[in-house]
Amino acid sequence: MQVFLYLSVKNNELNELNAINRLCEHLALNDRTLQLKAAGTEFNHSYALYIYECDNYTELKECLREAVCQKLFDFDVIMVQSVPSLKTPGVLVMDMDMTSVQIEGIDEIARCLNVYDKVAAITGEAMHGRLDFASSLKKRVSLLKDGDALVLEKVKSIMHETEGYGVLVKGLKEKGWKVGIASGGFVQLINVLKDKYDLDMVRANSLEIKDGKFTGFVEGEIVDALKKKDALADLMTKASVPKEQSIAIGDGANDLLMMNAASLGIAYHAKPKVQAEALACLNYSDLSTVLLMLKSGDL
Repeated sequence: MQVFLYLSVKNNELNELNAINRLCEHLALNDRTLQLKAAGTEFNHSYALYIYECDNYTELKECLREAVCQKLFDFDVIMVQSVPSLKTPGVLVMDMDMTSVQIEGIDEIARCLNVYDKVAAITGEAMHGRLDFASSLKKRVSLLKDGDALVLEKVKSIMHETEGYGVLVKGLKEKGWKVGIASGGFVQLINVLKDKYDLDMVRANSLEIKDGKFTGFVEGEIVDALKKKDALADLMTKASVPKEQSIAIGDGANDLLMMNAASLGIAYHAKPKVQAEALACLNYSDLSTVLLMLKSGDL
């Protein structure tokens, strides 16, 4: 079976030979069947893509997963059976908080309303998979009741995009890909990215606001893990894209269903529980390396 090994690190020189030798030693790879397909430096990353012939993919995948969780390498390694192509249409669906942007939206809203400690404690439990997301969201939103909705503008002002987000989204859209966000966060914040990048889909929650105040309720159905997975499937159907051309990226436990439903599911600087269950992980690179991987696969 042919598989791909993608190695990447940001703001550091990837000693390609040293890195692949370390990988071969730990995974007991037969280096005689390794073929370097592409290597280079771009977007402040050093990267290399290898083709490898193996007959024990499942075993290798699990061994690599354990090594990544234990942080045995100082570079990212992604092992996949196929790499989506930029030569044909595809879809990318991403989480919002701590994936597309570097904040937890509800935590920052709560900070502005002086209920941060209470809300953050519930957020932490939910993101580590120790609380049901829907019920935890209801509890957190209820703590915002009677808060001035104008704080949303303040949160938008500190909502910084994750490094490489613009590079990845623009690069994919230039190739005809559809890009969306599926999030347990709020459309009131996500619309900033939707408008800036002309996103093709936003599936997220909406804070109910009346007379300029938060009511303490979420409008409509709550977007949870299953709804995120459905969002990926819906965008694929709308774009007539096969699974092989799908990517999902997230960082929390409620992203796992979506990530595991995609051809390339990536846990981005994620919680330990998420890294232990995800198909692939990025811990040393930013989002632009995903575009580099796709470009390398097309060479």
